Amino acid sequence: MDDPRIEWIRDRVYQALDITDNEVFDELLNREDGEAERAIAKFLNETPEEHEQSILFYKVIQEEEEEVEVECGEFSYFSNFVICRGCN
Repeated sequence: MDDPRIEWIRDRVYQALDITDNEVFDELLNREDGEAERAIAKFLNETPEEHEQSILFYKVIQEEEEEVEVECGEFSYFSNFVICRGCN
């Protein structure tokens, strides 16, 4: 990424979307052999013809589940919770 305009866009995107991982934008630019970087450069360098043009950045927050095994002893079941005696 040698274009200061793309660096400026990166900084605005990080600020607007509250992104703290410095690698996120670089990963975006390098996806699919740099297709995103070429698309941004085209957006910056070409004049749109009859219609207006815009570029949109967004982030997707994805929760990841982690399965953890816990050895337990005796369970007591109640209407909306469970008590485990002897759990580690």
